[in-house]
Amino acid sequence: MPGFPPIDLSGDHHIHTKLCNHASGEMEEYVQAAVRKGFQSMTFLEHLECGLLYEQQLWLTPELFTQYFEEGERLRTKYAGQITVRLGVEIGWNAAAVDELSAALCRFPFEHRGLSCHFYFDGSSHLNMLSSRQEHINALSAVGADKVLDAYFNSLIEACGTIPCDKLCHLDAALRHLPDVRLTDHHQQQISQLLRLMKEKNIALEVNTSGYAVRIQPYPSLDIIWQASELGITLIPGSDAHHPQQVGRFFERLE
Repeated sequence: MPGFPPIDLSGDHHIHTKLCNHASGEMEEYVQAAVRKGFQSMTFLEHLECGLLYEQQLWLTPELFTQYFEEGERLRTKYAGQITVRLGVEIGWNAAAVDELSAALCRFPFEHRGLSCHFYFDGSSHLNMLSSRQEHINALSAVGADKVLDAYFNSLIEACGTIPCDKLCHLDAALRHLPDVRLTDHHQQQISQLLRLMKEKNIALEVNTSGYAVRIQPYPSLDIIWQASELGITLIPGSDAHHPQQVGRFFERLE
């Protein structure tokens, strides 16, 4: 297998800030970091979640999204000529809150829409599939990795067919902190179905380099990236930065 299919690395298109309540750094610090890296463009992709039964707020309220756009417009003007700043959103899929999600998406002029799924509903609460917190790892392990992953990939298929979006984020990152998780043949079939739907809907695939901090590949894995490339699906790089120093992290591994 060749090392990596063609991908435009002139911009980082998955960046968070302290507004999401689980990152650090002001928006301007991220812009300055991207300028220092020599990027031509960057995209903030702040979290939108609705209808979750979860003890922490790891996403933006409408009030915070208003602040986000006000500061983003200021930075777009200030750094014009140095870098293109885009204000996007990472939409967290929740099948029980589609109307609420759609209303939130209509409220703000998001320039880039990434779609993801972070939470598994166990019947009483939502468990964060991407969390390193031991209580979530234990609870998800008790449910069973195969069952959780089956629900996760089905959720992504449903989400891509329901919510208009530009790209799918970190496709295979679910259960990233569970040891020895392996995708079954059934999961691979779900991924193939998902990629075909993405091609049909003209949804790009994000190559999320935060994977290199956990494993030897990005999210998704290289074999999935090649499947997408062979279908003609556009690849979009993103660092999933949660600190200004993480902007463009591991991009050199994609060169």
